[in-house]
Amino acid sequence: MESIPAAVVGQKINEWYRHIKKLNVTDAEMLREEIKRELDVMEEDEQAVLYFQLMDFRHEQMLEYVNPSQNQVNKADYLRAVEGEGKKLTGIMEYYVHFFKGMYEFSKGEYIKAIAFYRHAEKKLDKVADELERAEFYYKMSEIFYHMKQTHLSMYYIEQAYHAYKAHKANGMYEIKVIQCRFVIAGNYDDLCTHEKAIPHLKEAEESARNLGNKYMLAKALLNLGDSYKNMGDQDRALYFLIKAVDQAKESGAKELTQIYYELALLHFKKKEHESGKHYFELGVESAERFNDWFFTNLLNVLKLLYLEGAQPTAVADALEELDDIRGYPYLEELALVSAEFYTEIGHMDESVYFYNKMIYAQKQIRRGEFLYEI
Repeated sequence: MESIPAAVVGQKINEWYRHIKKLNVTDAEMLREEIKRELDVMEEDEQAVLYFQLMDFRHEQMLEYVNPSQNQVNKADYLRAVEGEGKKLTGIMEYYVHFFKGMYEFSKGEYIKAIAFYRHAEKKLDKVADELERAEFYYKMSEIFYHMKQTHLSMYYIEQAYHAYKAHKANGMYEIKVIQCRFVIAGNYDDLCTHEKAIPHLKEAEESARNLGNKYMLAKALLNLGDSYKNMGDQDRALYFLIKAVDQAKESGAKELTQIYYELALLHFKKKEHESGKHYFELGVESAERFNDWFFTNLLNVLKLLYLEGAQPTAVADALEELDDIRGYPYLEELALVSAEFYTEIGHMDESVYFYNKMIYAQKQIRRGEFLYEI
């Protein structure tokens, strides 16, 4: 059989990547198999092989995103295949390598490592000609800065991603990307305590997700609405949206179901509705075990010690220590405040002061986060 030019295979990989970014699973799977067959008869080209390996890694990330309840293959294997040891990479390939490594580290909660890779990728962003591909990079930067509570940096990047995706919203292919951008925008507004600006974005996201029939995105929209109303102090509305989120998360197999149960348990416990709190706590533990979610297992453990097992201050303090890292600081801040208020209500002021100080410690660590990745 006559060999296939590497440029032809490269163009097919580009098309494959477009389907991956649009979450077109069926088309992406078909192209993946077609390209695999063509690689066997392609003219020798190291860059094309590396490009395929990178897209294969990105394909696995897409599958994990659209099927969060399923265990996927070890993505670290893909990264080891594209380390580039002894290989000279082009500018665009350097961009992809660092960008996808950043995504991988982010998925593990390694935010500082992820930012380091994203920064390397950003230096090669001028090699990326496609506006929507640059928007993907901007979105990922905004996402990680949001999780690190670096609100203004997150807003800087999300604005660029949002406008790029919204400009292409008419064909319906990038509606999900617009929804994702709205989640980040709303989360940043919540962190700025301007909740009235967050709610419209989340309601737009909810409506869009309903129109698309996307239960996973709808579950996230309802969860975020519940969280925003909780931050506003409107517990009844928060409960309303969180309860609605449960069904959508169950139907879509969303791992966010654990977070929804955690939020419901916390709200009921704070309202002194012990039995309801215990009910959702138990569901949360089940869900955390099913999804192997150690992070929310730690959060639920704090609720257990505080509300179900006698509120021993040393045990609660030890449980909060598990959240003493860059991913856990926002939750440490919230749960330390919850603990301080709990002990204030029962008249244990020494313990209350201790947990207030723990909250202040978490706030300081969040503020320090912006300096951790600077040289």
